[in-house]
Amino acid sequence: MIIWTPFGFILLVLDWLCLGVIARPLISLIVRGWCHMVIWSTGCSVEVIGRENIPKEKKLVFVSNHEGDMDFVLLLAYVPRTVGFIIKHTALYMPFLNIWIAVLGGVFIHRGNIRKARASIEKGAAQVKKGKAVCIYPEGTRSRGNFMREFKPGSFKLATMAEAVIVPVTVNGTWRAWEEHKRITPCKVSIQFHPPIATAGLDVNEKKELPHRVETIIRSGLRDPEEQE
Repeated sequence: MIIWTPFGFILLVLDWLCLGVIARPLISLIVRGWCHMVIWSTGCSVEVIGRENIPKEKKLVFVSNHEGDMDFVLLLAYVPRTVGFIIKHTALYMPFLNIWIAVLGGVFIHRGNIRKARASIEKGAAQVKKGKAVCIYPEGTRSRGNFMREFKPGSFKLATMAEAVIVPVTVNGTWRAWEEHKRITPCKVSIQFHPPIATAGLDVNEKKELPHRVETIIRSGLRDPEEQE
């Protein structure tokens, strides 16, 4: 991906110049191709479930559990459009990676600063309102195992502020690709796209229940791909 970074910077400039109609399809093509190459190079086998549940609406927020670093690769490989990520602000200082996060329309969030975190959520909502898709990981960090941490409800404000459609996503087995042994390990992984949930028109109580509703759906898809026949 490093060799593509100069091209990524050009695409980023095009996007800033409001020429996203030209830039976005190219970004999507490059990123999806790179992600499929990464998956192939790891030796992992992938099961994709429910891809037909990804709607054509422009304002999309993918909400996923977070087992390992491979989660990003799976989502980018199997969603037929560019997806930005709400990611820790420390990634801003990672050479090359920071450029591609920006190219994808990602937002760097300062979790330890309430004011800055709120500003990041508002920025992400603004991105979605413009028709961009983003992904949030409400656990806030990788589980590094076949389980889910408790969801942080604050991140759902991004979706409700933008009146976006939420697509719950369950990933399984990705922690075995790297986190289990701290080396690349071929394994079985899966990604499941659940039926979408519209947030436009939700009343106060429905918005309050939304994080639990989405978390329950994502938990329902948890399993261990290595134990499947």
